Amino acid sequence: MLRIPLAAILAALALPALAQDCADGQRAFAHGAGTTCIPENPQRIVTLHDQNGLLPLMELGVTPVASFGHVQSDGTRIFRRMEGYDTSEVEWIGSYRGPFDAEAVAAMEPDLIVAAPWPPEAPELMGGIAPVVVIDMFQQPLEDALMQFADLVGRTDRAEELRAGFEAKAAETRDALGDRLAATTVSVLTFDESGGRFYPANPTQALGMVLRALDPVRPAPERGLGSEREYRAMETVGGHEADAMLHLVYDADDGGASDSHAAFTAHPLVQAMAVTRAGQVYPLDGIAMVGSAWGKAENGLDQIATILLREDLDRDLVTE
Repeated sequence: MLRIPLAAILAALALPALAQDCADGQRAFAHGAGTTCIPENPQRIVTLHDQNGLLPLMELGVTPVASFGHVQSDGTRIFRRMEGYDTSEVEWIGSYRGPFDAEAVAAMEPDLIVAAPWPPEAPELMGGIAPVVVIDMFQQPLEDALMQFADLVGRTDRAEELRAGFEAKAAETRDALGDRLAATTVSVLTFDESGGRFYPANPTQALGMVLRALDPVRPAPERGLGSEREYRAMETVGGHEADAMLHLVYDADDGGASDSHAAFTAHPLVQAMAVTRAGQVYPLDGIAMVGSAWGKAENGLDQIATILLREDLDRDLVTE
C-alpha cells in the first residue's frame, strides 16, 4: 500500500494558499471549495454535518459548539454515529437535510464553520458568518480527508496515532492471512431490493479505506470502480461470484440478523451461485462503518478480517 507522508500532503494542500494574505491570528487553508483564511486556533466551531463533520472532530478530541444532526421518524433529534462520544455540550441546530438556518448558525457566534460537500451552497450561505471550510470525504480517500480535519484543528499528532493504529491492525490482518489473502476472491456489494438491483462497493469512505489496506482479489466487474455508486441489474450478479461474498447491509439488529440479507440470499439468481450453496455469503454491518472516522474503518476491518480468517472458508470456489 502506497502511503504518502503527511508532510507531503500538507505541503501540497498549502501550495495554492501561499499567495493569500491572512490577518494576524489566521492562516490560509486549502480545502474542497478553495482557499480560506481560518483562525490559527479555532475556539467556536460549528459543523454542518454530524457523521461527516462532528464525528471526525470529536474523534480528534475537539468538541464543536454546535452541529447539524438528524431528525428521526418519531421526531427525536440526534447526532448520528456518535456512540461513545459525549455530545451533551454540542448544540443541535438543525437537520443535515436542511433547510439550513443561517440565523441559528450565527447565533452560536462561530469562528469557523466546517461543511461536507453537501450542500454545495454552504460557503455562499454561511460565508458572511465565519470562514467556511469544505472537507470532501467522497472525491478523495477518507484517510486524506481525516488528515485535513486534523490539520484544520491542529491535531495532526493525534491523527497520526489513529492512522498508525489502523495501519498496524491492517498489517496484522495481512500477516495472519499470509498466502490466503491472494488465494481468496472477495466480492463486496449492497442489494437494493426495492429496485431489484445491487451495487458493488467502491473505494470511498471507511469501507474503501479497508479495501485499500487489505487489497483483496475482487471479481473482474468490481475492479477499477470510480467514486460514484454504480447500480447493476440482478441478472449480472453471477459475474460477482467469489470465494467470499460480503453483503453490506444497513438494517442488522444487535444479533446480526438482517431482512435485507435474507432477501438477497433468497433471490433465485443468488441461490444459484456456488458461493451461496457453500454458505459463504456474509452480511457486513454497514452502520458500524458509516461516518468519517478512523474508528469506523477499524470496525469494518474487524468485520472483514473475522470472515477472511475463518478456517472453514472454502477458498477454491472461484479461480481468478
